[in-house]
Amino acid sequence: MRRPPHPCVGPGIRIFVYAHMTTLPTTTDLLVALAEPTRLRILNCLAAAPLFVSDLQAILAVPQPTVSRHLKVLKEAGLVRDTPIAQFVLYRLRRESGGQGRLFAAALDALGTEEQMRAERHQAADRSRSNPRVTVATLVESAS
Repeated sequence: MRRPPHPCVGPGIRIFVYAHMTTLPTTTDLLVALAEPTRLRILNCLAAAPLFVSDLQAILAVPQPTVSRHLKVLKEAGLVRDTPIAQFVLYRLRRESGGQGRLFAAALDALGTEEQMRAERHQAADRSRSNPRVTVATLVESAS
């Protein structure tokens, strides 16, 4: 059941906001999301290719609940997007323009200079290429 909107009242203004509406991520949200090492590693892998949680779990050697929790934060910060594929969810980077997009791109470029991060990007690309579900997801998304 959908709840009725709650009025936000200001001087001469009356705006209705539904409970599911949130504010757009700020630069602070972006920096907070980037400040955690596991989230940086996840973003680094997604910079190479779209991946499923199981792929990230295998590459990073991190438990599934941890990966999912970090992906939720990254999604809320507007850094990743998800595509449901049957019972699985494919995650990929969300590229934006503007100041936040440039900041995000600079962080990803800097990660690419570290040896461990480069190795994880190669693993991510290899896993993505060898996963038939990624190919199907890419075809489905390009058709819509």
